[in-house]
Amino acid sequence: MAGDEFTKVELPAIEQLQSLGWSYVKGEDLSPDNSNERTSFKEVVLERRLLSNIKKINPWISEQNLQKVVKGLTKTQYINLIEANQSIWTVLNECVSVMQDLGKGSLIEQIDLKNITAVELSSTARKVIHNKGILSVKSYEDLNILSADLVYGNEILDNIPCSIGVYKENDWYEKVVDISKDDLSYAYQPIRDEQLNWINLNKIEPNKNYEVEIQTNIDNLIANLVSKFQPKSFLFFDYGYEQINREKRKYKSLLRTYKKHHLSVDPIDDPGNVDITYDINFSAVKENLKALGYNVSLKKQREFLLENGFNDIYDDLKNQYISLEGIERLKINSELNGLKAILDSNGLGGFYCLIAEKI
Repeated sequence: MAGDEFTKVELPAIEQLQSLGWSYVKGEDLSPDNSNERTSFKEVVLERRLLSNIKKINPWISEQNLQKVVKGLTKTQYINLIEANQSIWTVLNECVSVMQDLGKGSLIEQIDLKNITAVELSSTARKVIHNKGILSVKSYEDLNILSADLVYGNEILDNIPCSIGVYKENDWYEKVVDISKDDLSYAYQPIRDEQLNWINLNKIEPNKNYEVEIQTNIDNLIANLVSKFQPKSFLFFDYGYEQINREKRKYKSLLRTYKKHHLSVDPIDDPGNVDITYDINFSAVKENLKALGYNVSLKKQREFLLENGFNDIYDDLKNQYISLEGIERLKINSELNGLKAILDSNGLGGFYCLIAEKI
C-alpha cells in the first residue's frame, strides 16, 4: 500500500511540480541527521530557506521585520487545524504588511505617549477617562499647552456639523430647515460665499443626482488646531470616501441618523432624539491639511493596524486564550472578536485613516 501511494500519488505530483520548474529534494536529504535545515521532523517549514527567499523578494526589509513575517507564518498558535489552515492561507494570499522603520520609527513610535489629554464633551465619558489616569477637558480651547506631537480623532470628523449643497436649476443652493410652520420642512436658499468657495476649491462638479456635504466647519477646526497647537502630526479615523468615488455611492445624501445604534429616520422627523452623522469627504480634508503645510496620506484602517503591530497584539491574546480557562478565557475571546471586527475590510477595517505630518 505504501508503495502504491508513492508511485501513484506522490511521484506523479513530484514530476508535475518539476515540470513546472520546481526543484525536488528528497526528504531524507532534509532530515536532522543529514542536514542543518531543521532540528526535528516536527519543523515542517524550512525557516532558513523561508528567510532567504523573503529577503530575495523584498530586499528592502529590515531584520526585525523579516523575523516578524517569519514568526507570523511559523510560530502563531491556533485552536484547531481548520483555523490554522484558513489563517495561513489568508496570510499567503493577502500577504503580510509590515511598517518599515527608516530611522525615525513609525508615526506611533515617534509620539511621546506619556502626556495625553482627551477632549470629551460628555461628563460621563470624562469620568471614565479620568479613572484611566488620563487628563480630560471639555473643549480643546481649555487646553493650556503651546504645542502638540499628535492630534488624534476617532470618528470625530463626522460629528462636526456640515451644511448641504444642492445643484438645481443651473445654480447652487443650500438645503435648510424651514421652522416658520408647525411642521418642519426643507427649503432652499442661495448658497453662502464660504460654502460656494469650498465647493470650487475642492473642484466638486455640479451633479443633480446627489447632495454635497460641505465641510467648512472641519476645515475651520483643523485650521484653529494648527494655529493654537502647531501639531507635528494628525491622525484621523472615520467612515467616508474620496471625491473621485462619490458618484459610485448609491445614496443621494450621505447624511443619515441613528437611534440606539440603528439606522433611523430623516433628521426633521424626530428632531433632538436621533444622532446625525455623515460620510466624510477625505479628499477635501487632505487638501486642507496640505494647504496648511502637511504631508498627507490616506489608507484603510486595516492597513494602518497591520503596519503598527496588530498581529503581535492579536497573537499575544491568542496565546493567552489557549492557556486560560473559564470566564478569563471568555474575556479574552471577546477581545479577540473585537480585534477581528476592527480589522474586517467589509466593516470597521474599511474605515479611512488619514495621516498628516508637518513638512
